[in-house]
Amino acid sequence: MAEIVVFGVVAADVILRVQRIPAPGGQVNAETLGWRIGGSSANVACGLSTAGHHVRLVGPVGTDAMGDHLLAELEQHGVDTEYTFRADAASPRTLILLDDTGERTIIAVDSGAGPSSFVPMRGPDLRSVDCVYVEGYTRYPAGTAAAAESALVVTSPPAPGATSWPATIVVGSETQYNDATSAGMFEAVSSASGERLKWVVVTRGREGADAYAASSEVHVDAVAADQIDATGAGDAFTVGLLHGLLQGDNMVSALQLGAAWGAATVTQLRSIPVPWEELAGPFH
Repeated sequence: MAEIVVFGVVAADVILRVQRIPAPGGQVNAETLGWRIGGSSANVACGLSTAGHHVRLVGPVGTDAMGDHLLAELEQHGVDTEYTFRADAASPRTLILLDDTGERTIIAVDSGAGPSSFVPMRGPDLRSVDCVYVEGYTRYPAGTAAAAESALVVTSPPAPGATSWPATIVVGSETQYNDATSAGMFEAVSSASGERLKWVVVTRGREGADAYAASSEVHVDAVAADQIDATGAGDAFTVGLLHGLLQGDNMVSALQLGAAWGAATVTQLRSIPVPWEELAGPFH
């Protein structure tokens, strides 16, 4: 399978079940469901690892006891943590309010780690890897994947005002694209991502997903699911998309696999994608 390097942050997701998301000035009761490993980078790394890829995660965990737990969780899911390092701060926590429909509201809790905490003292050799996933260039320098000249470089959508956001594929939900219209989606992203950009992928929830290239676009429908927990649905979609492309699928087939993996994940209480071996249907 593929050699993959993921740059990003590992977090502890703390889950509170609520009947509804509180309005300003309102009050709701909450049931604590405990914590679980999360964060987009950890979700992507764990999901791709279950599909048999060799995944190395480059990013910080804290020096606290939670950092020990997060490292153990990564290793349990088969992720190579050789380049996962300890930052002199508390491990990131994310508070997730989960309502009765399975929708979630995410509150990122500042751990106090400064920007330098995300830059590793050393990193893996990227010259022979197949894929590099960078959670975003707000945390990692724009040159992070420069050595991966022949790899698939995948990122989230550019941050507002970004002028350098190198990527082969950009993938994210429609709300992350700063109101860019579908007609100009590829051009808007390529102004930051440059000539390397091949595809811009936009997930649209129940409306499915679209992928835009310089001179073409494709669409796939969403896969119906009994939603219990929407946390990590987009990350599971990304895992399916990348797994499909890395095994040689065309973009339509890869999008369909992403939609199926996302749908399977929302039927369970979890942040990381369901393991590949649990994915039902024609893909497995």
